Amino acid sequence: MNVREVPVTNAANLAFFMVNVSQALIHNVQKDDPHFGIQDLKAYFRGSKYVNETLKLLPQKPDQILIQQIFTQITKIGSINSG
Repeated sequence: MNVREVPVTNAANLAFFMVNVSQALIHNVQKDDPHFGIQDLKAYFRGSKYVNETLKLLPQKPDQILIQQIFTQITKIGSINSG
């Protein structure tokens, strides 16, 4: 547990930074999808991790167009507000 001043300050600053980054990312998407929220952002990045790890297992890399279609479908699986 952090009880000294510097580690507590660093943890608070990191938390504020993470909130600012997530809000900036959400703001970029909300131009096209106004209902996009934090749960959708989390689902997007979780899905992108799954797609990247799955693509590493394939013996041959598929076409870029197919990768983009897979990426679009998989990243929407856990989203709540975006269709």
